[in-house]
Amino acid sequence: MIVSRTMRTLLLAALLLSLSLGFGWAFAAEDSQSPAPAGIAVDSDGSIYVTDYALDRVVKFAADGTLLGQWGSSGNAVGQFSAPFGVAIDGEHAVYVVDQLNGRVQKFGSDFSPLSAWGSTGAGADQLRTPFGIAIASGRVYVADFGNDRIQVFSTDGSVVGAVGSKGSADGQFQRPAGVAVDRDGNLYVTDHFNDRVQRFAGDGRFVSLLGSVVATVSGAASATGSTGATGATGATGVTLATPIATLSATLTPVAPADNQLRRPEGIALDRDGNLWVADYGRDRVVKFAPDGHLLLAVGSRGTGSGEFVGPKGIAVDTGAGRIYVADTGNGRLQRLSSDGTPDTTWPLPPPLSTAPAAPTQTPVLPPAPPPQGSQ
Repeated sequence: MIVSRTMRTLLLAALLLSLSLGFGWAFAAEDSQSPAPAGIAVDSDGSIYVTDYALDRVVKFAADGTLLGQWGSSGNAVGQFSAPFGVAIDGEHAVYVVDQLNGRVQKFGSDFSPLSAWGSTGAGADQLRTPFGIAIASGRVYVADFGNDRIQVFSTDGSVVGAVGSKGSADGQFQRPAGVAVDRDGNLYVTDHFNDRVQRFAGDGRFVSLLGSVVATVSGAASATGSTGATGATGATGVTLATPIATLSATLTPVAPADNQLRRPEGIALDRDGNLWVADYGRDRVVKFAPDGHLLLAVGSRGTGSGEFVGPKGIAVDTGAGRIYVADTGNGRLQRLSSDGTPDTTWPLPPPLSTAPAAPTQTPVLPPAPPPQGSQ
């Protein structure tokens, strides 16, 4: 679908209004020159890719914050974007970008050369509606199809494999899925935006458990009665990725609701120990969950200082270095955290078409004051 300038302006204005009302969407006004980082991915060499959905581009940094390049412009041609959002990198260093308002995924080489694109706006098996996050694992591409309340699964060439989920608030259902991540065992994690939770699915799409509500963990044997409400979807290969399963007879482990409760979660990433890091957009913070769902850490509050955030959307982990990168969207910058959540450094996105390096900013060291006039 071609998104006209007028339609794009209306969409972005509506989403900006929703941010002011606390509904969880943050889009900059179309004519703004302020960057809005959204998705983040870290390559195996430490390079960092960031989508900027306000300025329709992707920016690449070195691990020290040096600007390595940027590409993209507004439009619907190959290599152009309309609000690019999620970004992911495969084992061959190809870069996959969710082109949100064009309803598609674009694939690029590490040199920014376009390789392929697929999708269009709609609700069909091969269509997307305002897609958000993206993840790649074992030759599959998982896309959070936000507007269709499902996770779409593709092969790396864009062929449809299947889908997970449907609209609703039951286990296995979504109210606008936003972020996706896949662990080493093939389990799928989804930030369920308006249900204020994270859902975990087995590799075949079966619902497993919830994280991020007042109760952090759900464990126990399956009961013989009930179902999760997850709906099955058979892809072009005939693989069913989501089917109803028995309801869990739960043993509940509560934690403090004020700390554990998510509000409008978006980005999600896994570290090398299998812990989950979530951009808790509506609470202006980042949280860390253990693999069993226990809350380990909450970092941040609303503000512009180091370790503070305004509507963080994206999050990524450099598993080699153990660093956490956060798209501090409302502040137009990236923040880097150590593995224990300590703020490390921040740097802003560069202006459009800039070729100057953007080094990370740390605690400033002020120069000595000049001597008083007339003194030697």
